[in-house]
Amino acid sequence: MKGTTAHILRRAARSLWENLYLNAVATGVIAAALLLMGVYLSVQYNVDRIVRTWNQDVHLSVYFKPDTPEDERFALRDRLAADPRVAAVRYVSEAEAATWLAEHVPDTAPVLAELGDDVLPASIEVTLAPPAADMDAAIASFAEEIRSPVVDSVDFGQQWTERFHAFLSLLKLLGAVLGTLILVAALFLVMNTVHLIVYNRRDELETERLVGATGAFIAVPFIVEGVVHGTLGGGLAAGGLWLVHRLVASRLQEAFGLALAGQLAFLPGSWLLLLSLAGVVLGVGAALVSVQRFLAQAP
Repeated sequence: MKGTTAHILRRAARSLWENLYLNAVATGVIAAALLLMGVYLSVQYNVDRIVRTWNQDVHLSVYFKPDTPEDERFALRDRLAADPRVAAVRYVSEAEAATWLAEHVPDTAPVLAELGDDVLPASIEVTLAPPAADMDAAIASFAEEIRSPVVDSVDFGQQWTERFHAFLSLLKLLGAVLGTLILVAALFLVMNTVHLIVYNRRDELETERLVGATGAFIAVPFIVEGVVHGTLGGGLAAGGLWLVHRLVASRLQEAFGLALAGQLAFLPGSWLLLLSLAGVVLGVGAALVSVQRFLAQAP
């Protein structure tokens, strides 16, 4: 058994060296496919992180009707502050709202000065504690509870939230379709590259068949080569992802102001391991298909 294993490893090592160019092509194709998949996974991972960060900071704006007395406004504020689902409450008067808008949008200052301090409605800014589950339903239910004769409207970005989650679902679907196409294309390219390696060794393999070698004995060295292709391809893809992260992530963060949601993160080790395993599966699968094609055509 030990001698057979050593023989198989020697055959695989010799094939890797004698067909260095074709093996490099197979490894490069796997690395390129995994790199593309890794870039998509990095985008998806960081988008999920940002969404989770937003979910930890849920805000509602409760706008009062213009003729609402101050005592009723403060009564609602105190009632909300006593609610265990509420993390923080802040009352914003008409004048404070106008001052905030003038500071953040300077061009509106002359218009606000002309219209007066009461042009914007008073409001209560509510920060909810993160719901345990079904965040959207919990926020919508809380907003319905707040509505009363003194409340003009409750704004919690429901339409924006629904559209954003729909966009995320579409992004995941497109990613799954794109990933499948990339892996199928990579499998096809690697399979044909390995088939060329098998074809270069056809005389040796046909001789082995004539002396009674089994299909498994012929296939195992190529499976070992597939493992090498996948492992090296996974390592190259991980290195490429790290380089992309270092060169691109900081520039994207500065351009889009993503620092508010935390630093963009590199893929965790478990994800990189799964990516490398996908490369091994790709390499082994291509080797098996190529050897099966040869064995089916061999005399």
